[in-house]
Amino acid sequence: MRRLLAVGLITVLLVALIPASGTAQSNAPTTPQKITTSQEFDDVEFHIFVYKNSADALWTFRYEKTLNSKQEREQFKEFANQFNSSDTEMYKSFRENAVNLTRTANNRTKRKMAASNFSKNAYINQEGIDGDTTRGVVEMSFTWSSFAYGSGNVTNIGDVFKGGLYLGKDQTLVINHADGMTFEKVRPTKGVNMSGDTLAESSSVSWTGPREFTDQHPMVKFSSPPQSSTTTTTTTNNSSVPPGGGNQGSNSRSPMMLFVAVVLVLIGLVAVFMWRQGSLGSLSSGRSTPGGGGGGAGGGTVARESNTPPAEPAVSDEELLTDEARVKKLLRENGGRMKQVNIVDETGWSKSKVSMLLSEMEEEGDISKLRVGRENIISLDGHEPDAAGSPLDR
Repeated sequence: MRRLLAVGLITVLLVALIPASGTAQSNAPTTPQKITTSQEFDDVEFHIFVYKNSADALWTFRYEKTLNSKQEREQFKEFANQFNSSDTEMYKSFRENAVNLTRTANNRTKRKMAASNFSKNAYINQEGIDGDTTRGVVEMSFTWSSFAYGSGNVTNIGDVFKGGLYLGKDQTLVINHADGMTFEKVRPTKGVNMSGDTLAESSSVSWTGPREFTDQHPMVKFSSPPQSSTTTTTTTNNSSVPPGGGNQGSNSRSPMMLFVAVVLVLIGLVAVFMWRQGSLGSLSSGRSTPGGGGGGAGGGTVARESNTPPAEPAVSDEELLTDEARVKKLLRENGGRMKQVNIVDETGWSKSKVSMLLSEMEEEGDISKLRVGRENIISLDGHEPDAAGSPLDR
C-alpha cells in the first residue's frame, strides 16, 4: 500500500518546475513548465546521508534530465538562474511538503522531528548519473532531525517508513553514512546494490525502482567503534613528559638526583650502624603475630577462608542473545506462537522496534505473521493457527 511516506517521497516532493523541451524559440522569456510527477526527468535519486553520533540525516533529492540540443541547454540555463536566485514555487513546495512529511513521521514515531537547513542548486553537468551526455541537474536538500534512532554505537533507520515505500521507474534510493560508521545490517537484501565488495566495506547501499518495500522498510543498521580517550605526552630527549611538563634538560633534574642519592647513602649508613649494635636483629625478632610467636615458621601469615559468595556474571545469558534469538526463545517457551502485543510486554521493547524486527524476521522466513481481527499472531514454522479465526490463549 502506498501510504503517505510512499507517496510523499515520490509524488508530493516531486512537484517541480522545469523548462518544456521542444518548444519554439521566442524573444519572450521562457516560462518553466510545472510538473507533478518525475516523468519529465530521466533519472531521479533520493540520497539519505546519516550523520555519526547524531540521529539527524541529510536528505537530498537529485533530478537529472538529458539536454539533447543547444536550445534545451539554453532553456535550462535560464531556468537554473531563476531557480538559484529567487524563491521559486518549486522550492516553496519542496519546503512545505518536507515540513509536513517530518511532522507526520513525528506523530507516528513520537520522536521530536523537524525539517531544517534547506538548500538548493540547479546546474548543467557534463556527466550525469549514468556518465553520458550533458545533463541538467536540480538538487534540493534538507536536514531531518531525529530521523534515526539507537543507543551506544548502534544507529538504525527505517521505522518512519510506515506502510512501506515505493520507488518508481528510473528512481533510486541511496543511503550513505558518515566516516567512522559501517553498515551492519540491511533489509531487504534482495536487489540491494553495494558500493564495496562486502556490506562492511561499502560506503553506500541503494535500491532501484520500480519496487515496493514492506512496512518499515528499507531498514538499515549502522555501527561505529566506541570512542577511546588517550593521554598525550610530549617526548623530549627520548623520554615521555606529561603535558605541561615542559622541556627540561639534564641540569634541571640534577638536584633531585643528588638529593635521592644522599638519602640512600644515609639510610645505608644507619642500617650498618644498627646491625653492628644488634638493634636490627632485636627489631626483627621482637615482632609478634596475632597467634603469638616470633619470626619462626609458625609466625607466618595464615591464609583465611573467605565466606564471600562467588560474584554473579556481569552479563546474563539473556543479554547475550540477539533480538531475533530472544523472540524465537519466547515463542518456543509459549508453545510456538504469541500475540505481537505480548512480545512487546515480555521484552519491554517499543512497539515500533518489535514491529520492524518481526517484519524483518518474516522476510527472512524465521517466523510468520497472521492478522486475526486487530491482533497480529506471531508463529514459528509448524505452529501457525489452523484458521484465521482460531482463538489464541497466549
